[in-house]
Amino acid sequence: MRLDQAIELYLNHLSTERNLAKNSLESYDRDLKSYAQFVTGNKSCESIDTDLIQGFLNSYRKDHAEASLSRMIASIRGLHKFLVLENVSNSNPAQYLTVGSKSLRLPKTMSSQEVMRLIDSIDSPDPNSTRDKLIFEFLYGTGSRISELVNTDLDDIDIDSNLIKIRFGKGSKQRIVPLGKSLKVAINNYLTRQRNSLINSKKPINSLLLNSKGGRLSRQSIWEVVNKYAVAQKIDDLTPHSLRHAFATHLLEGGADVRVVQELLGHSSVNTTQIYTHITVERLREVFAETHPRARN
Repeated sequence: MRLDQAIELYLNHLSTERNLAKNSLESYDRDLKSYAQFVTGNKSCESIDTDLIQGFLNSYRKDHAEASLSRMIASIRGLHKFLVLENVSNSNPAQYLTVGSKSLRLPKTMSSQEVMRLIDSIDSPDPNSTRDKLIFEFLYGTGSRISELVNTDLDDIDIDSNLIKIRFGKGSKQRIVPLGKSLKVAINNYLTRQRNSLINSKKPINSLLLNSKGGRLSRQSIWEVVNKYAVAQKIDDLTPHSLRHAFATHLLEGGADVRVVQELLGHSSVNTTQIYTHITVERLREVFAETHPRARN
């Protein structure tokens, strides 16, 4: 469903089922129309992620008071929560948005050691473990959105040149991301050990990830895989997008230029990427406070 259609559905819900006052409805309508204008209303709800919403809020706060910003966040949260409840969307990209007196924050990211332990834990007799490890390696190794992983085809992977073409939406936008060693191993393992057995000989498709019937693996299936290992490793609030956050944050912590990270994430504006530099600065403060002898009380 397109975002503009979803907004109309939500506003109708607020009017008929929740019987909101006229002034409240007008506020929701104004906020969400502004949101849709930034995102472009014809964009699919499934293609909207936390980064895109964060970019809108970063832009919105420049010309609006904190009270207006808080109301806008409440409107966006309400919309996306409704879409999940109505099965229009599989996930809520607005669930972790918060507003403070100084800055907007993303959820706390995992450390590189935590990500390594998580991925290394995916090594079991389970026949799908090769596929599961590839899912984690791909999301963390490329910073992809879940929809981009779902849409990845074999033709998008250049093993010889160590490059992957990441496509956003229906092929309208794309970027090139380096193919790291660990991800390359995971792809080769999956192709040789599992994918061939899943191919539907009558309707073979070019998708990298296949389901048990030989079709393209769904977003919901990837969510289930991530949740399975989150439960097993007792990691709270782990989502496919958490690995995208970790990808960006760890690159910046390692010294990568913010504009390089912008290109790798596929952000149209560096302002959207700047939120990760804020997280990195917070991490630097934590490390300083914990380790410098003159910083400790």
